[in-house]
Amino acid sequence: MTTPLHALLHKIASTADFSEMTFADVNEANVLGDNALHCVAVWGDLGAAKLLVEAGVDVNKFGERGFTPLHVACAFGHMELVRYLVASGADLHARSEGDLPFTTARLSRQDAICDYLAPLMVSAQEKDRDIYIKSRIGQLKREIAALEAKLQS
Repeated sequence: MTTPLHALLHKIASTADFSEMTFADVNEANVLGDNALHCVAVWGDLGAAKLLVEAGVDVNKFGERGFTPLHVACAFGHMELVRYLVASGADLHARSEGDLPFTTARLSRQDAICDYLAPLMVSAQEKDRDIYIKSRIGQLKREIAALEAKLQS
């Protein structure tokens, strides 16, 4: 019997970016580093996102260009999905190749999302004054690891 999660993963696997995926694990990533949540973030499918989060998908997975699912939802203007991802633990200060989800929303002219994220970011910064530095260090570590992996291959 096919479960809603299996049906969703099959639908995702039918897309070009995920066509070679088996989804033996809900956190399996494609060659770009995207997981299934990145795909449903493009679609703006809140129900699908809930299925994946409940199944244990990594909400902070860095994928293509360092985007997390929150970056993707911000870029496409999916406000309800942004709210859900934040409530599910998405990192407001996750950096892509330099940009925070807020910056991605701003560059995509998603002002309502920026209005939602801004006070949350201020609150996070009040709790941890070094959060900006820590996010930058995390980004640099990922870049170094990627470069070292290229040297190994």
